[in-house]
Amino acid sequence: MSTAVSKPFSDMHADFRITKVRRDRSQGRQDTHVHPYYEIFYLINGDCTFFAGHNIYRLNRGDLVIIPKGELHKSTYPETGYSERFVLCFKEPRLEWLRQLVDGQLLADSLSPGVISIPEKRREYLESFMEQMLAESENPDLLSAAVIQTKLMEVILFIIRCRQLGQDVVKDFDETNQLIQQAVTYIYENFRKRLTLEETADRLHISRSYLSKRFKAVTGFGFKEYLTHIRIQHACRLLLDTNRSITDIALECGFGDSNYFGDAFRHVKGVSPSRYRKNREMV
Repeated sequence: MSTAVSKPFSDMHADFRITKVRRDRSQGRQDTHVHPYYEIFYLINGDCTFFAGHNIYRLNRGDLVIIPKGELHKSTYPETGYSERFVLCFKEPRLEWLRQLVDGQLLADSLSPGVISIPEKRREYLESFMEQMLAESENPDLLSAAVIQTKLMEVILFIIRCRQLGQDVVKDFDETNQLIQQAVTYIYENFRKRLTLEETADRLHISRSYLSKRFKAVTGFGFKEYLTHIRIQHACRLLLDTNRSITDIALECGFGDSNYFGDAFRHVKGVSPSRYRKNREMV
């Protein structure tokens, strides 16, 4: 059975949303998902495992995850106790004002995928911004939109400072899932080639069944499903950023032929490659 890539906040008609969420094992497993907007995930209390793109992290209190639009991700609820987090989502237009004041490359680098461990003395400062945005969202008045925009810019500026000036704030990968991290990285770096579960398991000196089971548990995908999604992600960028033919893109991304590519693309994105290229506003 294939893993559905869910799209939470699909009803997010506005270009901003913030929630404060408490999670534990009783609420089930979160599906791996992707969405066409930025997400900032900040862990207030507890711990969890977070899978984003091709990296696996063990998160603790004060860790902040930056998830660009189109990035596969999911969090795994803690085995015991609970975790509490802010989930802040915003669309591209929210960055326009900031782009007039901050170097574009600096902004892009600071909002690239990654996890930052916020220093303990700075957490209350960051959390106050998020609490204010949440309060304005839940009880809006005529000035709430302006307050939210201002606080969002302050959060992003705070992130830029952390990533540019902070020492030892970038979080390392989860050591307890090191083997799966190696498998995911290998796929990400070699998706253009013909890859199989058997070959990857042999490379890591583990059994095929163990890799299959652990890979699914950590990433939410079967091996082949994840490989297909990584190839489709790369294909999406080529469809939007180049004029290359669909056949060339299919071969570039590791698909054997354009027909198979078309079927896989429709399964993941819901439209054909050519329709996706024409309807950029869907991205």
